[in-house]
Amino acid sequence: MPELLGKITQVAFMTRDIRASIEHFTRHLGIGPWFVIEGGSFAECRYRGQPSNAILTTAFANAHGMEFELMQLDNDVPSMWRDALEQDFRRETFHHWCIWPDDYDATLAAALLDGYAVYQDGATARGRFVYLEHPEEPDILELTERTPPRRAFQQLVSQAGRDWDGNDPIRTDWH
Repeated sequence: MPELLGKITQVAFMTRDIRASIEHFTRHLGIGPWFVIEGGSFAECRYRGQPSNAILTTAFANAHGMEFELMQLDNDVPSMWRDALEQDFRRETFHHWCIWPDDYDATLAAALLDGYAVYQDGATARGRFVYLEHPEEPDILELTERTPPRRAFQQLVSQAGRDWDGNDPIRTDWH
């Protein structure tokens, strides 16, 4: 993964049971608290260029300056998340690395020039995202647009990770 695109700021995992994964990450790895978005849909989502109405439950936590994301697909529609679920794994499996570039468009253009191709892309209420694949790299790379709402959420998760005392590991009322 070329460093020219930026610093890795998040590592993400696909899970079939997000609550079991949160329990594992909290209890055995000390990562938390987890900010959960249940049954999230997208303002816009395309899988390999075609519209996708994927519904996803996600959870975010931060430990030692690294953000962690857990993802659980809540419907069976074409998406990169469904592709990931076709793999053989027990509780969760690595899914992607993420970069939060200061200049989303310039970083995406540089990635495409470097041989990356769009796997899935779209937007949430917080901004655009794109998942990229490269013919010479086995891992998926995500770029997320750092809009003010996304920066605020990332700061919320980061601060909670620094201050976390091990209690209240699941946060659903933070909106």
